[in-house]
Amino acid sequence: MKEPGFPIIKLDRYDLISFGMIALILIFSLIRFNYLPQFVDGYYHLSAATGFIKSGGWVGWSWWDYAPLGRPQVYPPLYHFLLAFIQKLGLSGLDSLRITEVLIAPLFFFISWFVLRKIVSSWFAFINLLTLSSFFSFYAHSSANVPATIALIFGFLSWYFFKKGKWISASLFLILSFYTHGGIPWIFFISFLSVMLIKKYRLISLKIVLISLTGALPVFFHQFRYLEYLQFHFTGQIYFIHFSIFILVLGSISLFSHRERDLKSSLFLGYLIGSLIIFFKYPYRLLCAQGIIGFVFFSSFLLEKYFEKLNSLPKKTIFILVCIYLLFFHSTIDLSQGKKPEFNLTNSTYFNFLTGNTDKVLEFKSLFWPKYYRSIVEVIRENTGEREIISSNLKIMAQIFSSLTGRVSSNSMLYEVKPQMPALSIYAPARLIVWIKPADKTLVFLKKKLGWVKIYENDIAFVFRNPNAEACVYSIKAKISFKYVYIVLIIFFFIFILDNVKIKKYYGRR
Repeated sequence: MKEPGFPIIKLDRYDLISFGMIALILIFSLIRFNYLPQFVDGYYHLSAATGFIKSGGWVGWSWWDYAPLGRPQVYPPLYHFLLAFIQKLGLSGLDSLRITEVLIAPLFFFISWFVLRKIVSSWFAFINLLTLSSFFSFYAHSSANVPATIALIFGFLSWYFFKKGKWISASLFLILSFYTHGGIPWIFFISFLSVMLIKKYRLISLKIVLISLTGALPVFFHQFRYLEYLQFHFTGQIYFIHFSIFILVLGSISLFSHRERDLKSSLFLGYLIGSLIIFFKYPYRLLCAQGIIGFVFFSSFLLEKYFEKLNSLPKKTIFILVCIYLLFFHSTIDLSQGKKPEFNLTNSTYFNFLTGNTDKVLEFKSLFWPKYYRSIVEVIRENTGEREIISSNLKIMAQIFSSLTGRVSSNSMLYEVKPQMPALSIYAPARLIVWIKPADKTLVFLKKKLGWVKIYENDIAFVFRNPNAEACVYSIKAKISFKYVYIVLIIFFFIFILDNVKIKKYYGRR
């Protein structure tokens, strides 16, 4: 009689190579720790997390943005809770951002590889990992936009448990995705709708769709309350697009030639359709970030079909050349604002890191400049109280210094949510104004009208005190305290464990 034990997972050569790539991606992330946060979005999320901490939990009104009036806090809160939790462990806000940006991207590549290995095959998972991770634009965005990447992780896990027939667990992870990002969960939601066309999976897909919608109702209701504040806004990323020739050509050929309508094909087609619907006004995210995953799925289908059997020398040679191309070249056609399209022969993630050329891509340049920031942060902390307001002539810089100092700001990012205060009123309530150089006529006018006094200057900015500022901001008490958030998470894990742990009964011998 066999003794109970753990199942042995057989790993093939593609699995071992995949592990090596994921380990390399982790190393790439770790060596950038001191240069993070990478993208300005992180500073917005840190401000929200700091606001949650001061309020004692989740609040539906962002009192720390566009102070003193504020604006609705409609961004899904899970990432903000994660940052707040890390800070409660004793780490600084800056380090909480760095830790998530370092770990989340490698975790995504591991989870996506693991799930695709279970749904399709080890070969498919390997070539999908190689293609996606070597596309430098996607790698950069997976590290920069952490909430979207976390939402992708939850979405892939919902696929995994769906494949296992665990519709409760699949629903739980899709619900978590809805509480993490505004767009990504809908892509996976549409993928489950696509699977409903297969009779065998119709009932379980319907359960996941209905349960996830029900679980996400609170966030939908809150966002609907402030619908009038929401607006569409083109981000600067629209002017920086990197076309992966390899992915788009092979993915398009595969999409129109692929005839299978099984589970994996339906999931991937649903993902691609969902990406086109969600990101049709965001071409960067469609072609360079989360949306490109759908094209990678289909390019991997085409490669898998061709290289299914490496039974000849020509096939083996072509396969090796494809791997070398993706690792060291992965050429792109790059569009930049005001410039002609440029062909970039060597734009692979691995090549850029190994040659130290990561900064040649604008979106991957760090916005953290300690040489200039630290002195300004010290001036702000020494010359303002916790309830006083700061501002800047640039929204991005107002967001950065607000998050680094813990001060509220009369200017902010996330342009999709309108503030209550008029744009011309952003300086009047601010005690300190960080004016990014150069000086201009507007600065001269404001100094004279509002009586600003310069108290500091360095190579990038002036810092002015506004002696007429009288506004102060008090934190709003949380509607949902951290205690209740912890209770909800415990319930989540309890349900998850019940759905996945088999309880066996053992009877003694007579």
